[in-house]
Amino acid sequence: MTDCNSSERTLTELKIAQAYVRLSSIPGDNPEASVLLASIGSCEFHMFRGPALNPDGVPLFWLELFDHTKRSVDGFVCHTIKDAVPIFDDLISQATRLNEPMAGTTNEGLPAYSMVTNTPSLAAVERRL
Repeated sequence: MTDCNSSERTLTELKIAQAYVRLSSIPGDNPEASVLLASIGSCEFHMFRGPALNPDGVPLFWLELFDHTKRSVDGFVCHTIKDAVPIFDDLISQATRLNEPMAGTTNEGLPAYSMVTNTPSLAAVERRL
């Protein structure tokens, strides 16, 4: 693994950890609680709370990819934040394919992906090169 890939993986892991902290700060035990993790074009990645953590291997959270109609395209359970990085990368690949332009259309100016950062406004985004 190159330094760039290692740095990129670490940054993704930190962003997932930040999203988990935001998710954990949502009061109550509502299993439908979620936070927006990132978006690519018209696709969104959400993190949902897993059942209460216990030693029996219950997932910590799950990641889900939604298309432009807000329909779930794919989702995965995550037992650790480190486990979520390759899952997130797979979801990014799927979203990128979903956002590929059809014949005669263009996606000019579409970022590779935008991750929601842990800022007071939650509106700031970073671009992955």
